[in-house]
Amino acid sequence: MASTVTKAAFSPVVTGALLLALTKAPPNVREPLLQQLSQYVSAENITRIITGLKWLFGLGLTGTVNTFLSELAQNNWRWSSEKHRYDWPNEIVVVTGAASGFGRLLALDFASHGLRVMALDVHDSLPKDMQSNSRISYYKCDVTDSDAINATAQAIQSQHGHPSILINNAGIGFTSRIVDCKPKQIQKIFGVNIMSHYYTVAAFVPAMIARRKGHVITIASMASFVTSSPIVPYCNTKVAALSFHEGLTSELRAVAPEIKTTCVHPTWARTAIIQGQEEQIKKAGMNVLEPQVIADAIVKQVLSARGGQLIIAPGFTWLANLRAWPWWLSSFITSRSGPVIEEDEVKLPLAGKVA
Repeated sequence: MASTVTKAAFSPVVTGALLLALTKAPPNVREPLLQQLSQYVSAENITRIITGLKWLFGLGLTGTVNTFLSELAQNNWRWSSEKHRYDWPNEIVVVTGAASGFGRLLALDFASHGLRVMALDVHDSLPKDMQSNSRISYYKCDVTDSDAINATAQAIQSQHGHPSILINNAGIGFTSRIVDCKPKQIQKIFGVNIMSHYYTVAAFVPAMIARRKGHVITIASMASFVTSSPIVPYCNTKVAALSFHEGLTSELRAVAPEIKTTCVHPTWARTAIIQGQEEQIKKAGMNVLEPQVIADAIVKQVLSARGGQLIIAPGFTWLANLRAWPWWLSSFITSRSGPVIEEDEVKLPLAGKVA
């Protein structure tokens, strides 16, 4: 309810219509409306309401224009969509970390839309509901091994063709204070969460560039914007994922502006990464989303054939701008919030796939 009211308050369509009705509408419309309103508020407060509407209209219009220009810039200032170039039943999408979490839902969603899905993971096999899906092909692959990625890419290209969509979804996490982190833990989490992006892009994107067609999806997190303990290594990798997305977007703009890139920043979702922590997160005032919500948003973005940045955090999208705030204010907010996940309460397996 609160989010609906906020959206309406900052919608230039809503505030503009109210402002027009109260100030510029024909007398036969404006006068009865003002008379009706005067039964509940004084003339002085009506003036204040009109002033407030002007401010809300201005802010809402600025935000709308900003969103429009940002979306346009994220698509290399191209007005038209590339959707007409995609034949979805013949398109190939690669999903890393596809055996569980977001990856599993993404693979099933893309398959339900008729795409051919190349599912990559380290497990010996996929869940049974995925094994029976004729649109999904499984490749056991360690995404931290560049040779394994290259071999898998060659197998996919020879057996199915060149993928036009790459979803860098594989991810892991663990909890630890910085001083207690083990070198193998750090190497593993950076290997899965960020180094793998370099390997998959190097293996699959050159073919996209040659055909001037494709879409690379980077699954980051709201942790790209806020670093907290005891998940500092995880947050670091998600900051790196955002930076990787920005760099890839810049490079592709110069050689193949038709290729789209999207960075996804979900808030907490009901996946393995918060197992046993849901109540703790809710007590901190944060939402826990169903993972299907995130998967559906990503699939919708791909099918739109438009690039962009998806911030999927109802009520907390403002966190995306936290690093632009004065240090004293942003540090006050982060210090007041405290750790959402307690180190002693959760130990995330290094081998587990999380989003």
